[in-house]
Amino acid sequence: MKIQFINHASFIIENEDIKLICDPWIKGSAFNNGWSLLSKTKMKFDEFDTITHIWFSHEHPDHFSPPNLMEIPKEIRENMTILFQETTDNKVLQFCKKIGFKKIIGLKENKSLKLSQNFEILCNQYTDGDSYALFTVNKLKILNLNDCIVNTEFKAKSLKNKIGEVDILFTQFGYANKIGNEKDTLLRKQASNEKLNRIFYQNKYLNPKIIVPFASFVYFSHEENKYMNDGINKIDVVYSYIKNELKTSCLVMYPNDVWELNQKIDSTIAVNNYLNDYDKINLSHYEISESIKKEELISNCNKFLETLKKGYSDKIKIINSLKTIVYISDYNQTYILSGKSGLIKNNSNKNYDVKLSSDSLNYCFKEFWGFDTLQINARFQITNQHSGFYNFGAIASSLNRKQTFPIPSKFSWYLLKIKNIFKK
Repeated sequence: MKIQFINHASFIIENEDIKLICDPWIKGSAFNNGWSLLSKTKMKFDEFDTITHIWFSHEHPDHFSPPNLMEIPKEIRENMTILFQETTDNKVLQFCKKIGFKKIIGLKENKSLKLSQNFEILCNQYTDGDSYALFTVNKLKILNLNDCIVNTEFKAKSLKNKIGEVDILFTQFGYANKIGNEKDTLLRKQASNEKLNRIFYQNKYLNPKIIVPFASFVYFSHEENKYMNDGINKIDVVYSYIKNELKTSCLVMYPNDVWELNQKIDSTIAVNNYLNDYDKINLSHYEISESIKKEELISNCNKFLETLKKGYSDKIKIINSLKTIVYISDYNQTYILSGKSGLIKNNSNKNYDVKLSSDSLNYCFKEFWGFDTLQINARFQITNQHSGFYNFGAIASSLNRKQTFPIPSKFSWYLLKIKNIFKK
């Protein structure tokens, strides 16, 4: 058995006739040009000819990348099996079937699937669409935790009670969403420290023999979010923490590194290679988006609101009541975003709830995962945490996942408030 690291959150587990790859993001940007890979991937798309299975942890484009999947040659896709958690919308599996993958399998909660005599996978859903995979290969337990937020003693203990201790733990080590506004460097440093604290709890209860930090080998790559790079955890800090503070073996893998279980672990070269790549971030090209024509932006806003109201036809009154003021930076102008009236030019530029570019706002209108994307790529500044902007996003996200309307009515909100009072 051997493990080959591909990039970011992607690695291959190979054993006998099974060669399974997790979350292949090989090239290109993600999250509306908000993220780029820290290091260059060495694997080529024609090398997928030896892959038997692909497992996706969740739908985010740094894990499930449709443009990358389309670049796998058609004749190779026809000989591969896709594994993904069972979901209500079934979108991921349907997409993979549409583009010609041989077989698609929805993985059932708490039920292991044997891929061969000595290789099985258990995939369980977590929160916000995430899932984790426990691979048991030759009785060795490898846990791919990816983006699952196991950040407290209670959560780590609960996970252990469900799957037991593991031999190898793949876990995220860097923040992956908007943390504060541009000047809030301290908040981002605190968020990075919190990531180390998560690993502490995971290590304490899952008791892995080896921790492999991954799923954070990216940088914020747009002119509008490059400020987010000022507090990221660099891999040398993470490696030192796991090895020296937690007293646990740490394996850092660089793209194309292959580790066989009988090999001695030496992460020195990989750590140094990543440090060189970190040094190049400020020299990298940062994305700059073109301005969207005002007529197009207003038209897409109206279509967006129409779809919201069609999707939740019994909640039109609540949607019509929503309102927020957005400052569109490339227009140098504020607009009122109203659930009832759409996007209307505002008379004053003094006060606003959110600042963002027309490209980012347009993406929110065109794609119903757009608001979720914005929370991750951090291409905006927020001045009012309680504005209706987040409510628009919550409704769009729920509709995208075919979930119930996320904003409670006033009556149910009061019931919830009373219930909480009695709880105290």
